[in-house]
Amino acid sequence: MGKKFGFSFKEQVGNLSNGGKPLVFTIIVTFIVMVAACLAVFFSVVQGAEQVMVPNVVGKTLTTALLEMQQKELYAKINLRYSDMPGDTNTILAQSPEAGAIVKAYRRVTLTVSRGVAIDRIEDYQGQNIDSVLPRLRTLFDGDSSVIKIAAPVYKQDSSEQGTILAQFPEAGTYISDATTLHFIVSSGNKVEMVSVPEVEGMNVKQLYKAIESSKLIFDFTPASADDSKKWGTVVYQDMKGNNTQAYSHVSAQFAISPLTESDTIANGILTHNLLEYPFPVPVRLESTDKNGKTTVLINFSHPGSSITIPYSVARGTTLTLYVKDRVEYQETVE
Repeated sequence: MGKKFGFSFKEQVGNLSNGGKPLVFTIIVTFIVMVAACLAVFFSVVQGAEQVMVPNVVGKTLTTALLEMQQKELYAKINLRYSDMPGDTNTILAQSPEAGAIVKAYRRVTLTVSRGVAIDRIEDYQGQNIDSVLPRLRTLFDGDSSVIKIAAPVYKQDSSEQGTILAQFPEAGTYISDATTLHFIVSSGNKVEMVSVPEVEGMNVKQLYKAIESSKLIFDFTPASADDSKKWGTVVYQDMKGNNTQAYSHVSAQFAISPLTESDTIANGILTHNLLEYPFPVPVRLESTDKNGKTTVLINFSHPGSSITIPYSVARGTTLTLYVKDRVEYQETVE
């Protein structure tokens, strides 16, 4: 067995010696191919993404610019800047690299975007004509993102020329630190403004608020009792129903208040307060703040002053805050 095994081993060594050169050659060739493949992959990675041309997006809206960048497989880095041109909010003012530059895909392009005209205080518009002021303001403060909103003008009979701005709220020089609504009192000339009295009888509080906001009348509410529980928290009477009357005339109405028990969580009533008498209707709003601190605007309307009455239906423990010309006028907590 030893001889056989020894002979066989020597034979194998001899065969390996005779075929060694081709085997070594094969190993070397395989190694070279592997190195070449690795080098090809390495240089393809080093070379990076394909090159693209930067599009011209100056003067276009931010949305359009981002879509064009996406088509070129480029990413935007956005810088915001105030500008001197009214109405150019969200418009691209500058870009870097410039249009036409050849860059690699997936690169960031810096876009300078207009955040509108830098205005930090309210101007004085009194004495100007509303027809010339409104178009200019709408150009300056256009869009939902604007910090300034323009309320519908309130007209008042006056000896001044029709359309003349008699007053504004906030007053001229007021610093803009938060979202602000700009109100104007405008002369209607010597012509008496007539309005139709809406039918509010049967309305609940939410419906009533909408009716008051859209009408130029002063509703004087008094409490009423009702045997039918379905009428609690609703208007059960009004006068001058369907008539035409002078704007900001007083309309009497009754609001049914439900008897309150210890188990009730909702209370309805009438907020009543005496304001100063103003020479023209001023902006008024009522807000509610619940026990968790959540604040909700209940109603926004204009009022000439003196006695003000506003029905409510809120959770017990709610704090009602009355604002006049954006200043706190009165507060009460519903218990």
